[in-house]
Amino acid sequence: MTDREIPNCNMTEPPLPPEGMRPKSRAQLRSWIVKTVLMLALIAFSIVLMFSIGNYVTGGEHERVGFIQFLKLLDYRCFALLLAVLLLYLAVESAKYAYLLKVSTGKFRWRVSVKTMFLGKYYDGITPLSMGGQAFQIVYLHKKDVPGGVASAIPLIRYIVSSLVVTAISIVLLILTPQHVPGSIASKTMLVLAAVSLALNGSIPLIILLFTIFPKKMMRLVVGAVGLLAKMHIVKRKYHATKKCVNGLLEYSGAMKLFAKKFLQCLPLVLLCVIETLLNYAIPFFVVLAVGQDVKPTFELLMQILCLSTLTRYTALLIPTPGNTGAMEATGSLIFSTVTSIQPMLGWVVLVWRFFTYYIYILSGIGISIFEVIRDAVRQKRAARAEVSDVQSSADAQPPKEPHETE
Repeated sequence: MTDREIPNCNMTEPPLPPEGMRPKSRAQLRSWIVKTVLMLALIAFSIVLMFSIGNYVTGGEHERVGFIQFLKLLDYRCFALLLAVLLLYLAVESAKYAYLLKVSTGKFRWRVSVKTMFLGKYYDGITPLSMGGQAFQIVYLHKKDVPGGVASAIPLIRYIVSSLVVTAISIVLLILTPQHVPGSIASKTMLVLAAVSLALNGSIPLIILLFTIFPKKMMRLVVGAVGLLAKMHIVKRKYHATKKCVNGLLEYSGAMKLFAKKFLQCLPLVLLCVIETLLNYAIPFFVVLAVGQDVKPTFELLMQILCLSTLTRYTALLIPTPGNTGAMEATGSLIFSTVTSIQPMLGWVVLVWRFFTYYIYILSGIGISIFEVIRDAVRQKRAARAEVSDVQSSADAQPPKEPHETE
């Protein structure tokens, strides 16, 4: 294979998505409405699914707990602790962007960091494989006068470091799973599926690392892989697909090189990623304390929940729905049913967990989009009224023309 077969893939900016969260044209508005309705329908189906699976797994031995009864049984002190943990998780996630902005631009911009975090969460949640948020984060950082190279590097560096940290922690937790989770789940299907999924998802940062170290060899390997997929009629536009893959790898490898050059400065980012990952995996533990009946907060229960969270995450990643919706609810209901103390409240445990780790970002994004559409419509009407009033006032200000004198 010659170099001529490799497309010219200089490191350029990715195509920019529409500015902000709101749709611009009527066609985009219709498309957004259709996608939003489908997303809400998928969430509704997932909620029904999790309660159905919970009732089936427990064999109908426990009576279904209604919403009013759920509110009565809720431990509000533990629920307040759950909210505090969630706020801490969001703060740590935002602190990643704030730290990278401080290191790269010398400015600490907390509000920009929080908005960047929420943009990433929302668009990751509505795209398969949860990889759609970075382009929108880059656009938003551009809008906030962050230099082009820095705006592109910050989301990519954050993704690479987070992927490496999550993979390392998940490997440890999967190794510990047989010791803390009942054998019916730990030694069979779920553990095998989670291990396969972890290997597949962990290969992404590994490929980026190899592409950074051996760019020419990996580029030829990518060209060969895309060519094989084209011969199998899986890829239709060979050149376009090859260019897209190589461009993406070049962008990530550029971020990886920047990370390597400033490794010591990125150590606090690694620490933030460790804290964020552990908090994310531990959120179900605090949900169980708040929702479960007479659950004692022991270290063994914490380790069990951490292992179950890892199993749920990587098993669901094998099903590439937006935000793994449906898959997370189904696998979560099956896996968390092993915690016998929460079986009567299993559906509510999974619902509260998914609400605070996924639904809240989708609903917030939809709310922001609707607000921006209404705000733009109101601004357009005000601008039109102001223009009409300016025209009328200018017309009234002109003196009347004198009639021509006739001889």
